[in-house]
Amino acid sequence: MRNRIMILCTFCAIAIFSSAQEKYSIKGIANEELNNQLLYLCLMGEGDEKNAKEVVLDSTTVEKGKFSFSGVYQMPDIAIIKDMDGETYPLILEKGKISVNTTTNERGGTPLNDSLNIALNRMQLIMDNMVKTSEDIYKLMTGMKPEEFADKMVNDTAFRAKYDKIEKKFLAQMDSVSHCIRDYKNSIVGIYLFSIGGMMMPFEDMEILMKEASPMFSQNNLVRNIVEKKNQAQLRMKAEVEKKMTPEQREEQKKRKEMDAKIKIGERFPDAKVKDNTGNMKLLSDYVGKGKYVLIDFWASWCGPCRHEMPNVKAAYEKYASKGFEVISISTDRKLKPWRAAIEELGMNWTQLLDVDAGDVYGIYAIPRTFLVDPTGIVIDRNLRGEKLEEALSKLFE
Repeated sequence: MRNRIMILCTFCAIAIFSSAQEKYSIKGIANEELNNQLLYLCLMGEGDEKNAKEVVLDSTTVEKGKFSFSGVYQMPDIAIIKDMDGETYPLILEKGKISVNTTTNERGGTPLNDSLNIALNRMQLIMDNMVKTSEDIYKLMTGMKPEEFADKMVNDTAFRAKYDKIEKKFLAQMDSVSHCIRDYKNSIVGIYLFSIGGMMMPFEDMEILMKEASPMFSQNNLVRNIVEKKNQAQLRMKAEVEKKMTPEQREEQKKRKEMDAKIKIGERFPDAKVKDNTGNMKLLSDYVGKGKYVLIDFWASWCGPCRHEMPNVKAAYEKYASKGFEVISISTDRKLKPWRAAIEELGMNWTQLLDVDAGDVYGIYAIPRTFLVDPTGIVIDRNLRGEKLEEALSKLFE
């Protein structure tokens, strides 16, 4: 009886395993110079999060500019076709008739491969633009010593403006990489995008992505491998920066960490003293935790980055105010005339307050600085600027 049960269990296991297998077929067009050469079908992401690697699944020979693969495999999975020179052509191994053109580096024929093709075209355009922007930065700094660059950034207004413009463009392109990957965070397509663009994502964006993404994405070996590399790079960079710090800078860094720790995501907002525009003493709790999502925005009329960011805050306020969104701007200004002039000039038609002790309570050492609080008074996000602010609000209201 026991043997029969064991045999039955074995057959069940085989049946279950077999049911997870699917047939795939790949029909391809290749460059003529690849005629009579071997192509390899390789799986990506085998191994573990510290050592994700390629594994050859099959091989074939190109004949008259054409090639094919077919077989049975547990799908979907990320694969590449690799030629003898090491050139690779990505695809998603899934059920159906997959087409690959190595001449144009395109793939399709199945839903995931159609999606991958669209995503890769988008990512390639971003990366091409990043290369051009990097070249612009290189040309601007060619032959310049570090001390000369530092001097120009302080004393040469035209140089500083030109550099800032290129840097802003490059940072926007990095944001585009993040957006492209995050748009596919619940798809195997996103896993491949992350494998080629994850190292270019700002560290904060990567952390947010790992929290938002599905387990299928975040627990994939390819993804975990990139996250591990990114973490190690971040630690090395941090160690290099700390190595060059003066004792005063180390003390300042320590203070900033202590101030950052004052406000924790997921906890109730701390109350603080402020003044309204007529000089009356108020509490932050008079405005926050009253049934609306509130952006607490620390700024000042003399702060260039604050003024630059204000059109984004204004656009967000005008778009979502009717849906339950409020902005509370707290200024660190000490002179009232420029403060009021800036409010008028920038069209800041929401609640305007002056700091009394809110800056100390919230650990404000640099502005602009923002905190997003939910209708019950729980802090749910911080440092939302530009596209990140719009992204966060669209998830809440749309």
